[in-house]
Amino acid sequence: MARKTKRRSTRNFKIPVATLVGLGVGMVDPLMKLYHQDVRGAMADLSYRYVGYNLPSKRLDFGGLQQGLLPLVIGALVSKYVGGRPLNLNRYLSGIPLIKL
Repeated sequence: MARKTKRRSTRNFKIPVATLVGLGVGMVDPLMKLYHQDVRGAMADLSYRYVGYNLPSKRLDFGGLQQGLLPLVIGALVSKYVGGRPLNLNRYLSGIPLIKL
């Protein structure tokens, strides 16, 4: 009976830069409000940017999604399609530690 060979894989921790940039675009203003101890304003800003719910007017307003959710989705798509299969730029960036597109 043939023995199974043990498969060794190296686990590298890579940070998806394009996705984090998309997330960072929407998180700048809420983090600045948290820095200035305005927790309610930060939570209102986060819900406006990522859910589309405007807390002061208590309405759905999809204009805020352009500032938070849209850049996040664009960053994830760039990470998927530019860093992934069609262009596969992550293969060329494999020598750089901690970074993937």
